[in-house]
Amino acid sequence: MKVLFVCTGNTCRSPMAQALFAEEMKKRGAACESRSAGIATFTGSPASDHAVTVMKEIGIDLSRFRSTSIKAILAEDFDLYVPMTYHHAMALIEYGIGKHKIYMFDKDISDPYGGSIDFYRRTRDELAAQIKKLADFCEEKLADKGDDSHD
Repeated sequence: MKVLFVCTGNTCRSPMAQALFAEEMKKRGAACESRSAGIATFTGSPASDHAVTVMKEIGIDLSRFRSTSIKAILAEDFDLYVPMTYHHAMALIEYGIGKHKIYMFDKDISDPYGGSIDFYRRTRDELAAQIKKLADFCEEKLADKGDDSHD
């Protein structure tokens, strides 16, 4: 399963979400590929300093992360697109992504860009809670695919 996390600048929310998801799926022993991209970004920007710091606090290294523009990877086929907000979901639909491939979190994830380190921690923790639900969803999908292969 290939999952793409999407936000605006791809320097805060979506890189944190992607890293949290990769870690969660690794813990579960599930095979998933994940990436992140931004709707309004240039490819090659580093993760924000606060994003790097708050992820390091939980043992995840974002120091080598570089942003990717959604336009640079639209040709790739992902099984699931995970936008940080309703606005990002609408942008994905405008890019031709089918609604059936979009997974929405329970609520929009606020953009911490330019905010305090505590705002970044709250965002990280919000994402971590949502990622557990997404990981459950992906495990169910992977199990369903496994069941189908035996028919």
